[in-house]
This record gives sequence, C-alpha cells and structure tokens, in this order.
Amino acid sequence: MMTPDYLLLGHFTRDVLPDGSRIPGGTAIYAALTAHRLGRRAGVVSARATLPDGWPTAIGVTFINGMETPIFENRYTPDGRVQILHASSGAITLDHVPLAWRDARIVHLGPILAETPEELAYAFPHALLGMTPQGMMRSWSAQLPAAIQYLPWKPSARLLARMDALVMSIEDVRGDEALARSYAQHCRLVALTRGAAGATLFVQGQPHHIAACPAAERDPTGAGDVFAAALLIRLDETGDPLEAAHFAACVAARSVEGLGPGSIPTREEIGRSIEP
Repeated sequence: MMTPDYLLLGHFTRDVLPDGSRIPGGTAIYAALTAHRLGRRAGVVSARATLPDGWPTAIGVTFINGMETPIFENRYTPDGRVQILHASSGAITLDHVPLAWRDARIVHLGPILAETPEELAYAFPHALLGMTPQGMMRSWSAQLPAAIQYLPWKPSARLLARMDALVMSIEDVRGDEALARSYAQHCRLVALTRGAAGATLFVQGQPHHIAACPAAERDPTGAGDVFAAALLIRLDETGDPLEAAHFAACVAARSVEGLGPGSIPTREEIGRSIEP
C-alpha cells in the first residue's frame, strides 16, 4: 500500500437532508479532495462509510472494521440551526492506521466527534501536523438522537505546542476570538477563518489579517476544510505561514463558486502565480 503524503484522520459522515435522504459529508471529504487536486497522494482513516459518487480511486481509504458511520441532521428553526446526532462512532487509534501510512509527510487530524484522542498527535513525530478541532467542540447525550451542544475546547499546552497549524472558524468558537488567541499562546500557527471577511492568522501569537480572495459564492460548505488542507500543503512547500494562508484563501474562494466538493480547484485552475 503506497504511503500517502497527506493523511487525514477523521470520520466521514452521513448527513440527513430535509427530505430524509442521506449524503456523504465530513471534513475528510473536502480535505482529502483538496489534497488530491493540489497534487498530493491523499489517504483517509475513517469509520465505515459510503463515499461520494465519483470519488477518485487515487485517494486511499482505510475503513475501521466494526465502526459505523456517524449520522448528522441539521434542523433550521426560528432560533437558528439545531444539529442532531443520530448515530455516533468510536475513536481512531494508531492501530487503525496502516503501517505503510505512518510516515506520511502531512498529518491532518480532522475530528467530527472528538474521535482523535491526544495521543494520536504524538504518534507522528516527523510529520507536519495540523488540526481542524471543530469536532472537539461538540457534546451530546448518550441517548440518541440528541442535539449537539457547544463545548469550548480546552487542549493541553503540550498538545498545542505539538501542532504545526490549528485551523478553525469564528463560528466554531461561537465568536469568541479570545479563545483562538489563547490557543495561539502555545501553538505556533493558528488560523481563524471568517468567510468572506478573510481570516486572522496568529503566527507565534502575533495576529495578521488575511484578505479573502474575490469569489461569487454559491455554496460555502466545506470551505474551512479546503482552507485547512491548502494551508498545510503550502506550508509544507514553502515554510512561509503568510504565503500559505494567502494561497489557502484563494483555494477556498474558488471552492465556494460551485456546488459541492466538485468545485474544489486544481493547482492549474488557481493560477501559475502560486505554483511552488
């Protein structure tokens, strides 16, 4: 089995639509497809799931035996969105990662239900390690279906220091920018995305504004995951956080101009001016 140079650890999901049908979802889809379209060998470790139509065979997928797909439903009410969890899943451990995959150059922890325990972060000492911690900010009751509740994430200083990049949206932290700033006290690179308003990039604790690239938005789904994957890839290529964030902003902007993950651009579509 060929070693991916971009390894995503996190579950695919099944998302319930208003008509009762279900579609594949999750960080894993958008991040792995971004890595693939930017020319990387991508691999995903996940609970068993149905892959999207047209899933590239070049993206390796390892399903965990006996672990079923998490199922989410979004209900829209006069008071805002309520997210319902219909089926949960288990934690990913190093034993679930094929031996041939453990030397991946980039490792992206992309939990959707806190399935990436802290010890995973120390299992890849030579990798560029990134995380999108949205799934660490969710809590729910054991009796399903249950509404997802927001839970502020309080990682250890040791975990944050191991991270090469941490990416989250202002929505993920419920508008609490101070929380992102607190992560940046220990994590060398923290990106707080703001949709069309761009992003704030904390480099060694110092904030830098990253402007959004112009885009005619049609579907913002997955844009944060696209941003994260592009940021990690460009950071690996250049070692320059600011250049990597501008690159990621351009890739994410292009991704929202179409419907679904099919609009994630290739490197050629982004433009030769940001070639490595």
